[in-house]
Amino acid sequence: MSKRFKGTVNSEFTLNIDLAATILGAAGLDPLESMMGRDMSLLYRKGGLSGPASSQSRRKASTLTEKRRFPEPAADGNGRYHSGSKDAWRTEFFYEHPMHTNRDYIPASEALVRKDFKYFYWPNFQYEQLFDLRNDPQEMNDLYNSTNPFHQEKLKEMRRRFLELKLLAHSDLSIIL
Repeated sequence: MSKRFKGTVNSEFTLNIDLAATILGAAGLDPLESMMGRDMSLLYRKGGLSGPASSQSRRKASTLTEKRRFPEPAADGNGRYHSGSKDAWRTEFFYEHPMHTNRDYIPASEALVRKDFKYFYWPNFQYEQLFDLRNDPQEMNDLYNSTNPFHQEKLKEMRRRFLELKLLAHSDLSIIL
């Protein structure tokens, strides 16, 4: 690890799906085509994403990306919201927590998470929520029923992107989320 990264933290979204890809990268192996995660060491090794291609997974990036692809950026945000690219880390992610037993204990939840907004869907209750994380980091003010035109448009955009990423996550495509 470069000395400039020792003792530092970053605010990038890293997910549990990135763990296997990171371990495989440390072993000099590429992730399987069916894996949706990325090698997290790209964030801090040899200068981070902007540094020279030196890790095994980055050396093979050209062959790897021929099989595993990044989804297109979201329609809103002028390309600011995306699941990553060869040269950039994700700025949003879709997650789902299914509940297979007692739905009253931990209900199933699904979400689209960004640094500025979070959209939740609770499938057992067919209930939606929208939070402005910049102005409400504790998620106390649900904007789902807001009459503010900005919030109404943001809800439509988040809902649209949520469904797009959910369909990709459940597809047979070799994608990187």
